[in-house]
Amino acid sequence: MKKMFGVVVVLLIIYIAFQVLYGSTVGRRTSSYKIAANGTSYEVQEVYSARHKTANRENADKNNYYYEIKKDGTTVFSFKTIGDYKGIEKFLNKLEIYEDDNVICMYPIFKKKMDDIDVTCNSNGKQSLYANLKGSNVGLDGFVSNLKTQGYSHPSWETINLETIAAGSFHIYRNNIVKGQNITLWQYKGFYRITNISQKFISTNNNDQYEPNLTAMVNQYYVVPDYKSKTKFTRLFVTNLISGTMIIMDLGVEMPYNSLVQGVVDNKIYYVDCSNKIQYAVDIYDEKVEITGDLNNSTKFYDKGKWNKKSIYEVVDNNLKFIYDDNIPENLTSYAPIFTGQTGGETDGYYYLCIKEKNEVGFYRVDKQNSNILTLLFRVPTINRIKFIADDIYFVSNDTLYSYQENLGLRPLIKYNEFIFNSSDLYNVYIDE
Repeated sequence: MKKMFGVVVVLLIIYIAFQVLYGSTVGRRTSSYKIAANGTSYEVQEVYSARHKTANRENADKNNYYYEIKKDGTTVFSFKTIGDYKGIEKFLNKLEIYEDDNVICMYPIFKKKMDDIDVTCNSNGKQSLYANLKGSNVGLDGFVSNLKTQGYSHPSWETINLETIAAGSFHIYRNNIVKGQNITLWQYKGFYRITNISQKFISTNNNDQYEPNLTAMVNQYYVVPDYKSKTKFTRLFVTNLISGTMIIMDLGVEMPYNSLVQGVVDNKIYYVDCSNKIQYAVDIYDEKVEITGDLNNSTKFYDKGKWNKKSIYEVVDNNLKFIYDDNIPENLTSYAPIFTGQTGGETDGYYYLCIKEKNEVGFYRVDKQNSNILTLLFRVPTINRIKFIADDIYFVSNDTLYSYQENLGLRPLIKYNEFIFNSSDLYNVYIDE
């Protein structure tokens, strides 16, 4: 009996230890507590999520803390931090607050020092980052300067380096390209591979090709058709953007230049030969080409994580490309956005909206854990060719390619006059993590 009792005690201790260790690092937990700042008590709602599994996503969500900060019962701030967190409860340790007649701003200080969160401001119920207000409010600028003297920092608080170097017919903001960024820039007879330390031209054809609409990205591989023929291609140039090496893949079929790239799924590029009404799946890893649809058989159509069937005529007549994202919540459509997008899963993800505002475009982020709060990330005169790569945002405004990264803010990367006149997909990015 004593032996059995000892076994039970040991198992109980193991169970408690498991709950303490594993229970704090899996699932979701909500904590509510108060933090005093500048003589005011702020209500904090902290939602910790770990390895949450969102439907139709291969990987679990990244661990994150989501916060809503209330003053007098009204939410004034909403923000999230994503990282390799272990689930420490009441992770938010302190709030630094700035307030005047026009705006209230907050800088969160955690139990672990972090420099990836900008000062968040609220004016008339609208949330914005300090980067948008820098230089417009002397008191707020002084507040941030005081944070810097205390040892806190964020790259967007500093002056952006706008020095450029000339390369070909474009200019590179070399200091704004970070390690691991591999950028391709189309240049008629091939493309440049651009990193934080170098740029190299890779030739793929002898004839000028102004619209590289049949190129594709498969992980770190940039795939370009052989444009030497006037009407069709039979080979692909496959370049590894990490190593810079290239292989040539023979397709074994002829594809006309009026073909369509529907998308990339499971490392396969789906092309549609619009002239002959054939859908192909091209696997660059196995160097195989498979017919997946034609006049007699429905095509495969990828729609938000699921495969459906569509007739080849419907695909060709409507120029149908694969759909990767769910629709945004209905309440966000009331803002009449000119562009919408999304990243991540249910807990670590965001919705994004571009909203026309007089002579500018506001780029807003909305946390998927609360779609009622919009945060202004930046404003630009124009915006197009928006891409979400890893956790970063890339886009073109006028003649410049920009990136927005949570821990760096908005940065110009490449200035290229062709961006103004050519609406084709002139750039791609791969992040080597």
